Amino acid sequence: MRRLFAMTTCALVVANGVRLRGRLKELARAAESNDPVDAAHAFLVVDGVGLPEDARRAASAHARRHGLDVLDLVPEDLVSERVLDLARLVDTSRYRANRFAPGRGAGQALLVDREVLARANVEERDDYSALELAKLTRRLKQYAPSTTDLAVVPGLTAAPDGGAAERVQLRVAACHHPYQAMAVLPAARTAAVAASCLASPAWGLAALVATTAQPAAVAAGRFSPAAGDMVAVSARRLAGWPVFAVHTARAAAQKAALARREGTVPDSEERRRRALYQEEIATGVATMLEERRESCPWCGSVALVSRAETADITLRKPGRFRYDQCRDCQHVFLNPRLAPAGLDFYYRDFYDGLQTEQIEGMFAASDLGYRARAKLLPPEAKPASWLDVGAGYGHFCLVAAGLLPGVTFDAVDMGHGIDEAERRGWVGRAYRKMFPDLLDEIADRYDVISMFHYLEHTPDPRAELDTAAAALPAGGHLIIEVPHAQGPSFRLFRGFWVGLCPPQHLHLIPPDELVRALAERGLRTVKVDFGPAHMFGDAVGAVFYLAQKLQPDPTLPWLPYEATAWRRARRLAAQTVTVPLFPLAAVVDAVMLPFLLTGRRSNVYRVVARKEPAAQPAARDKAA
Repeated sequence: MRRLFAMTTCALVVANGVRLRGRLKELARAAESNDPVDAAHAFLVVDGVGLPEDARRAASAHARRHGLDVLDLVPEDLVSERVLDLARLVDTSRYRANRFAPGRGAGQALLVDREVLARANVEERDDYSALELAKLTRRLKQYAPSTTDLAVVPGLTAAPDGGAAERVQLRVAACHHPYQAMAVLPAARTAAVAASCLASPAWGLAALVATTAQPAAVAAGRFSPAAGDMVAVSARRLAGWPVFAVHTARAAAQKAALARREGTVPDSEERRRRALYQEEIATGVATMLEERRESCPWCGSVALVSRAETADITLRKPGRFRYDQCRDCQHVFLNPRLAPAGLDFYYRDFYDGLQTEQIEGMFAASDLGYRARAKLLPPEAKPASWLDVGAGYGHFCLVAAGLLPGVTFDAVDMGHGIDEAERRGWVGRAYRKMFPDLLDEIADRYDVISMFHYLEHTPDPRAELDTAAAALPAGGHLIIEVPHAQGPSFRLFRGFWVGLCPPQHLHLIPPDELVRALAERGLRTVKVDFGPAHMFGDAVGAVFYLAQKLQPDPTLPWLPYEATAWRRARRLAAQTVTVPLFPLAAVVDAVMLPFLLTGRRSNVYRVVARKEPAAQPAARDKAA
């Protein structure tokens, strides 16, 4: 068994090296060029990088030839650890084609079209830090999602390597997974190789050799790092995670010392935000709720039963919330409902503000769901214009535009993200208004109106349906996707069900009731999807909520305590305890999946409806 473990470790190290080398297989090489640099091309350069005129000409010619707006410039002499990081972060065979691929690169220099630079409000400079450029690479890819790529540029020379601490910072900036980037993978690699040496010295030595040779094997033929660099990298890889930990701690200490010397107060904005929240909370969160209803807001029945009592399990803002269900129509609703002040309080810093990067990362985790939504229309529908209501940052519009090139996509939302979507070019026009207030502007203008996970957030879903029915032209389509509270997921996970999202989800409409409401408005349902609409991850979401319940991020300004060392330790302990539960939860989700994909058991459902032409007067008279 010990020998098998060592053999497996060695095989995994070799396989990972092959995988990393394969990810760089499609990394292009810019050809030398005598053509002048295009006037539309600007260069963002890290301090210490050598970017001579011949390298600029080669990069500019490559960008023109391949229709690129953003080109990450990769030096031939990139140090081997940076080559490994590049392979870990970028799959060059899919980077450009994948509109959702986050912007990542070598962190040395960028060529950027000046129009993109202006829209992104980025300055052309040649003294950026590597960390600044890593963040800008992410941002600029969002402004050129299908015209961004990488290329090795002859003549470009890399900046001096900043060591392990800088590489850790760059990984965190690039992938937003600090535990993975800084600790888990290096620690696991080191522990496995060390254990292999003890379990079977021969195979352990083979794993050790494969580990130390991995940088050279990945870089061979594409880069030419110095021999001394290769030796140093091999030595560092033997130490593994401890080197990362020491360098990271040293970097944090230096940053804190610099802040003390300069007298800076980096948390002034956090203190201001905390004071604002605490002042609101002091007035009492009860004022953020309306009066409790004794009847169903959908059908008027008084036959109500409590289904769940819970808290804000996502951000842990104060308050307790109750969800009731109507026994007659099965409608589930928040009771009492959020008042306008509550809507502002519980939405603030969720989809933007403090949570901007986390929410954007969640929306951009995969494009599979967006692709499926873009294909929901029946084959005979040939839309020219599409309005997405509740579009957030416009991720659906970005994906759908690539699948339906003849369709223009506009969007509606109340958050700041919709303005950013317009600046990025992900949507043609952004309406930052309440949807019912837009009727006069949008009437008969759009062939398709979509509402993906929007209707459950609205105080009056019927008014939203009225607006959509009135705005659509005859033959137009309305697409709705909402959580399915009548499925087993709600019964199993109750207040920890991701489809509940308390207190933001105000109404969870049963599918039969939604179809009936659409028919009352002249919209004939042509498709209802259950299984294909199911969203994987109920159990995984419940584990995340458990971690939040045990100890949320103590820096959140609405919590009733400061971010003390004890609270930070509790947060780390909560994450440590729950991390092993995530793979177990994923297994639970996978085991449940076949059951949830059949019948009406999914946690989400979709409805596609067509607006029927109004009956002609003669036809009505004849029918009468």
